[in-house]
Amino acid sequence: MSLVLDGTAGRIRLDQLTAAGRQWRAVQLDCRRLRLDEGRIQCADARVGGVPELADARLNLDFSTQSRAGRLTAQFANDARLTATLAAHGALDLQFSHMPVSLLARVWPAAVQWHPVGALSGRASVDGRRATVSARLENAGFSDASGSHAAEALAGDVRLSAVRQGDAWRWEMRAAWTAGGVFWDPVFVPSGVSLLAEGQVSGQEVTLFSSRLEAPGVGDITAKGRFDMADRQIIDAAVSVRRADLAVAVPQFVLPVVAPAQTERWQVAGWVDLDVQWVGGELHGVEVGLDQVGFAYLGQRFRVGPLSGHLPWHRDTPAQGHLQVDGLHWQKLDFAPFLLDMSVEQGRIKVDPARLPVLDGAVIVDRLTVAKTEDGWQGAGGFFMEPVSMRALTEALDLPEMVGTLSASIPGLIVTPRRAALDGALVIALFDGYVQATGLEVIEPFGLVPRLRADVVAEHLDMAQLTETFSFGAVSGFIDLALNDLQMAAWKPVRFDAAVRSTPGDYRRRISQRAVEHITALGGPSASAAIQRSFLQFFSDFGYGEIGVGCRLASGVCQMEGLEGPGADASPFTIVRGGGIPALNVIGYNRRVNWDELIARVKAAIASDAAPIIK
Repeated sequence: MSLVLDGTAGRIRLDQLTAAGRQWRAVQLDCRRLRLDEGRIQCADARVGGVPELADARLNLDFSTQSRAGRLTAQFANDARLTATLAAHGALDLQFSHMPVSLLARVWPAAVQWHPVGALSGRASVDGRRATVSARLENAGFSDASGSHAAEALAGDVRLSAVRQGDAWRWEMRAAWTAGGVFWDPVFVPSGVSLLAEGQVSGQEVTLFSSRLEAPGVGDITAKGRFDMADRQIIDAAVSVRRADLAVAVPQFVLPVVAPAQTERWQVAGWVDLDVQWVGGELHGVEVGLDQVGFAYLGQRFRVGPLSGHLPWHRDTPAQGHLQVDGLHWQKLDFAPFLLDMSVEQGRIKVDPARLPVLDGAVIVDRLTVAKTEDGWQGAGGFFMEPVSMRALTEALDLPEMVGTLSASIPGLIVTPRRAALDGALVIALFDGYVQATGLEVIEPFGLVPRLRADVVAEHLDMAQLTETFSFGAVSGFIDLALNDLQMAAWKPVRFDAAVRSTPGDYRRRISQRAVEHITALGGPSASAAIQRSFLQFFSDFGYGEIGVGCRLASGVCQMEGLEGPGADASPFTIVRGGGIPALNVIGYNRRVNWDELIARVKAAIASDAAPIIK
């Protein structure tokens, strides 16, 4: 240390200065007015060199070397002020007003990349046995280079007090975040958060005696526990959440993470209670309580709820849970209330067999498990449907009215957040026949462009019921269908290889003039129906021997074929082969048909009820 005097001014030089764990070298204090009087140092209107953190500060120092007490005042730009008072017994008192948060970058270089702004005012004091902090943050914010993590207009208060008890410090804290918001891509967190906590610090162990956090949509969160700061792990802890409002919490915190493109399509309601416990550094138990929980996916008119129940999980012992479902709706299809009982063990939930009443039948849950795998959560199960009236079902789904009954069997279904697939075959009984789908899978079912793939086979479908349902005209008989390599995007077909043929066997085969026109539309604008003209005036329907038509869809074009199978583009093909009196044949001439035009043509023909072209 050296001292240079120049009249009333002076300069104090220090080879090294150590404070708060940091060191500065070649530090000098230039005082415009310096006074030394019997162990008392008074330095007024001073500048500091060698300490970048104080480069723009003006200092006033009054210090007694005998009592080791004194005061240091630092005046910064924009009316920022810091006053440090050191008492003779070693107590330190700090008062600060409008201190720029950007000063953090001077003492903590890592803060530079966050571009902190704002002002901090308050007071802090510490002596050998007690410490207190009271601070107010105003108009604060930060942002990283990409802007994906940012905050603005932040304001809040914090009060912290600590008392030394032996080798430990007993502390209490109150904090309130009163204004502004934080965006941490993709989640935005608004203000309105408050925290009350008390605990103890002893060596490397922190004990949280109690804490209570209140935040919009989250309800009350209480916690207690012990933490090893050296290993950065939980020793023991218990966290409870009460009355979390899902209508606020899910759109704000969950949907932006799991379904960012679908946030506006989901509606969520209800409340959740949550209890989580750690023992010996491991997660020991989770208890979830649901109260009137419901959600709806607007794009598909799918609604579930209200749900109420208790879902537990314990690490060492199986637990029993239940879920009361008082609402399950798809379009106009409403399920009656039902109860699901389940067992929860380790990372698996197993649902007991259950009956879900719907219309005049029911869906039977034969087996259902939800398990945590290396790739995330996965559900698997087997289901079947008791016979349901097709008339009631089609009315509920806004489909053309159908007659008969529907039953189905799904022996194996696997569902993940991004994929749903059949393990086996889906078998549906309808129109006095059956439809079987294999290899069925849906990728991104709730995404913007869901993708589906399947192979479908149908046998012995009653044409009379089928054509009556879709106002196609009257056709008696039965058909078989093969639909291979079906691929759909956004629920629209983009590829398949389909073939429809009359079912082999001895049965009545008749077709009306109206149905002839609709079938003729499948053959293109040049297709025609050929019958014996002399019998036209006596018959409104005709006998046929066989029906057969195929379409191989690719790139928006349907490659048509008839009973003869594939052929050259210019060759005609037979869709209906005559049989009986009068003889009837429907011939197509255009083998390459635009898929959208084909669908529009069939719809127009059905809507117009035009008479067939007779040749």
